[in-house]
Order: sequence, then C-alpha cells, then structure tokens
Amino acid sequence: MRNLAFDKIVNKQNKLPSDYVPDDLVNTDENEDNFHQYMNPSLKPQISASILPFFTEMQKAAEKEGLYIIIDSGYRSYEYQQRVFNQKVEELGYELALKYAALPGESEHQTGYAFDVASFRNGKYFENKEDDEKEIVWMMKNCYKYGFILRYPKGKEEITGFNYEPWHYRFVGKELAKYLTENHLTMEEYKKLDKRSSD
Repeated sequence: MRNLAFDKIVNKQNKLPSDYVPDDLVNTDENEDNFHQYMNPSLKPQISASILPFFTEMQKAAEKEGLYIIIDSGYRSYEYQQRVFNQKVEELGYELALKYAALPGESEHQTGYAFDVASFRNGKYFENKEDDEKEIVWMMKNCYKYGFILRYPKGKEEITGFNYEPWHYRFVGKELAKYLTENHLTMEEYKKLDKRSSD
C-alpha cells in the first residue's frame, strides 16, 4: 500500500491524523538514532521503504566525495512529536517553540518521507548541521537529483511557518524536486500554483 502522505503537504494548516502511521517503515541503518537517544536509545532512524533506494543512491554519491551522510531523525509518531514539542517549550517557551518544532500532526516526520541529516566521520557521529558544513553544502546542491528538497529554505520562513532548517529534507520525486529547486519554490508555493492551474 502506498504511503497516503506522499502527495499530501503537511504543515500547520494541513495536519495528519493522530493514528496515521506509514505501513512500510524501515530502518535506514543500525546507527543509534542520536536525535532520540535522550528519550529512547533503542530507536533507529526510519523512513518509508519506497524512498530508501533514493536515499541510498544519494548517500553513495556523497560517499564518493568523502562525505558520509546519515539520517539523524526520520519517522516520528504523533505521540513522539508531542514529546519533542514539549521539550522545545521547556527550552524556549511556547511561542518560540512553534518556530522550531511542529505540533503533533503538523510534522512531516510523521509521513515517513522527511528526515533530518547529520554526518558520520571516522566512526564518530556529528550532529553539527550548520549550513557551512561540507555535508550540508553538498546536500543543498545535490539533493534534488535524487528526489529530495530542502524543505524549509532561508528567506521562506513566512511561507513555510518554520525557521530555516538546512538539515531537513523531504522526498517529492526527482521530477518535482528538480522543478522546485530550479524555481526556488517551497511545497506551499507549488501547491498554490497547482491549485490555480486546476481551477
């Protein structure tokens, strides 16, 4: 069965139901899911099985250039996202937390088609994900070739509803990823254009 969230834009206006769980989740590797380690060290990063070949293709291309990109945080359940958001509230306060973390049901991580990346160098995990990191620079330049987009780009905060996140990527397919990247469009902007053309 196809992941029902594939064609769905997920954001603050378009939510997933609390019981939505992709039925094809797979572990991306056996590394500890460092994002979740403070809550549950047994969890491994997961994504939809349908996009794993695309991620693996991208990962191998990066590796040829001496860069080992891994998934830091993939699928998150509705309940887990609530815990993530609650922690951000404790750290930043409610209003600021809304810019840095999604409320449950509003997170793309629940789709299985979105993930945060990190790097793995010389047997060690690195969570530094600033936009001048060589892995992030490579991702932003090349991810569209494998069907992924930078989901929350700089300068589009008012459109996406979230702060710039150079580490957060979403699978949309190679054709759409190329179009969005070349035209500097977010999914929100594309959906508005798509709606106008179909009216």
